[in-house]
Amino acid sequence: MDQRQDFLSRIGRVSQAPQSRLEGMGLDNMGPAQTRTHGRNQRLSEMLERHQAQGVHGRSYAGEPRLKLSQIMSYVLAFAMGGMAAVIARVLRFQISGSEVMGSADADLALDVIFAIFVAFILRELVSLSAVKRMGTQFAGILLAIVTMHNVVHEMPDLFSKLFSQQWVQYVTGTTEPGTLYFRGHSYHI
Repeated sequence: MDQRQDFLSRIGRVSQAPQSRLEGMGLDNMGPAQTRTHGRNQRLSEMLERHQAQGVHGRSYAGEPRLKLSQIMSYVLAFAMGGMAAVIARVLRFQISGSEVMGSADADLALDVIFAIFVAFILRELVSLSAVKRMGTQFAGILLAIVTMHNVVHEMPDLFSKLFSQQWVQYVTGTTEPGTLYFRGHSYHI
């Protein structure tokens, strides 16, 4: 009789104890089928809802939202990541193909943009910059880097000959002019 009572009291204590170590961290509503990313996204959406509920406190006198330093920095980071993604994409494409150009200027531009968007997506996930608003800024960084990268090649040919090859640098400096925007095979002076 005492053993049975002792057993029942132990079961009662166990059922009252926290079910997981996540419960104390506010993550107790994460089920076993939910991934870590799903839990992160759920917490981020809750934070966004709280931020939107504050509403009036984040507005300027004219009724427009004020940009905080963190928001400005996130746009700057997204723009820089877009530019970096374009450079990484061109390096990857050169390493895969091993040639200066694949075909027409339009095909090269399309391949550069596709590779850069793919690389930008990976970079965005690495730093958890998953806001949809920042994708436009990242795409602007990609496009600016693609149309102005030849200017940097003219300024730093040694660095780019290490990333690509000496023949690639000679091709770029021979087919483009410094101080221009290079878009679809045509140069436009800045």
